[in-house]
Amino acid sequence: MSDENIFYDTDCLSCFISIDDVSILKKLFKKIIIPDEVYTEFSRIPILKNRVDTLVDEDFLEITDIYTNTDEYDFYTKLCNGELTSRKIGNGEAAAITLAVKNNGILASNNTKDVKEAIKIYGIKQIKTGDILVKAYNCGIISKNEGNDIWKKMLKQNRYLTEKTFLRYLKKYPQSKF
Repeated sequence: MSDENIFYDTDCLSCFISIDDVSILKKLFKKIIIPDEVYTEFSRIPILKNRVDTLVDEDFLEITDIYTNTDEYDFYTKLCNGELTSRKIGNGEAAAITLAVKNNGILASNNTKDVKEAIKIYGIKQIKTGDILVKAYNCGIISKNEGNDIWKKMLKQNRYLTEKTFLRYLKKYPQSKF
């Protein structure tokens, strides 16, 4: 079970929330952390908000604020406005990046295009949904077939994943990044 602070963006966490299966996350992590901005994004879809709220009630998911008039808020605002990278970054991504940088944590985001430059500049470690499934496979939590079934369910929910199957992802990245 990982003790590292991992800050989730909406896209990565929604892969598991949308298929209503966070069992892998519970086996791999003591807790998961999302910025309030990510919670706001989940709140736009009542069923997803309810699932997130359940995880909060179970003390598995923590929602963290970035307070105004702080260095973190200035950093977050500059990321959103494109002042620290060559592109503007969405609120959820910017908040997760900010928390990962300020807490020496890991960013969980599938949105490589938007976060790639910030990851490079600030030396942030990034994991994606595929990396979480690879870790689960390598730890014996899931089989290749179970990973493929989970992957299919995520794709069916219109989640963005870089490969068409878990097996292709596993072949490309046989070791998890955390």
